[in-house]
Amino acid sequence: MEKMTLTLEGKHFKRQYLLYIIEITHGEVNHYYIGQTGDHNYITARPPFRRLAGHLEDVGRSTQNQIYRYLAAEVSGFPEAAKKDSNFNEKIKQAVEDYLVGSTVKMYGYSLQEFNPEIARDKHLEIVRKVTLFEKMVINLFRTHSKRIANKKMTQPPRGVECPYQEILNQIIDDFLLDHKKNQ
Repeated sequence: MEKMTLTLEGKHFKRQYLLYIIEITHGEVNHYYIGQTGDHNYITARPPFRRLAGHLEDVGRSTQNQIYRYLAAEVSGFPEAAKKDSNFNEKIKQAVEDYLVGSTVKMYGYSLQEFNPEIARDKHLEIVRKVTLFEKMVINLFRTHSKRIANKKMTQPPRGVECPYQEILNQIIDDFLLDHKKNQ
């Protein structure tokens, strides 16, 4: 057996308002999932590692495993896996496992704001709205550049709205080699 080491730093467990991009590379094909932390229903913002682990959960009735569900339904050809009301069978689990074993998964996290667990609910929701708007902008940017996106919800940001995190958007454009001019 070969030895494996998975190294997680303390910052991977820190709650924060975050935009993240998960990139799954399989041969020459890249799939992307763009997400954010900051909950609309609870005063929390999950740490990056918990988001990644949730996205790859193989429990069919989960509401947080959007990437696993995408790989099962869209990539591995099991349309029944798109339904959230049933468990994944062993055939589906094996197909997704085989795909992931032949892939590399990277998560890029962009810290937007610190999270304070004692924040007032209205202030928390104000930040979550900004973070959600930014997520929509990044999804739209990836769509504009014909990237394969695993996200189900892909609503357009409102026209003419100012980017709440322009410096971070510029970093994402540079990190993913997205042409500035094409987005204007």
